[in-house]
Amino acid sequence: MDINENVAQLKERLNKDSGDIDAAISLGNIYYDAGDAGQSILYYRRALDINPDLPAVRTDLGTMYWRNNDISMSEQEFRAAISSDAGFGHAYVNLGLLLHRAKNDVSAARALWQKLLDINPGHDAAAKARELLQETSSQATQH
Repeated sequence: MDINENVAQLKERLNKDSGDIDAAISLGNIYYDAGDAGQSILYYRRALDINPDLPAVRTDLGTMYWRNNDISMSEQEFRAAISSDAGFGHAYVNLGLLLHRAKNDVSAARALWQKLLDINPGHDAAAKARELLQETSSQATQH
């Protein structure tokens, strides 16, 4: 099945059942992978309207807001993901990247990455946090 057929089937599922969270997330993911931030945001928001307690979807939504240059909404979604699941490492990594790259606040970024390592050192995002801490170690002392 090609991507257009898949999108059509998923949209049909959502039209038949507006609560089909799997279809909404799948559409968000397809548009995420295609780099279509606007459509991805639309379907991730729809999924979160059905179930707001999905930190992975919130983190992907935050990433798409960032890609869409909406830094404040991006930060809000990353923080909401952390609030709903304090151990969800990808939100820490992404929020730290946003603070570092979009807001030029390396110390806040480093604090987030370190917090992830403190609370969940075995998370699959912990290796990325360690790498980012290493990469930014010289910047932290340049202030």
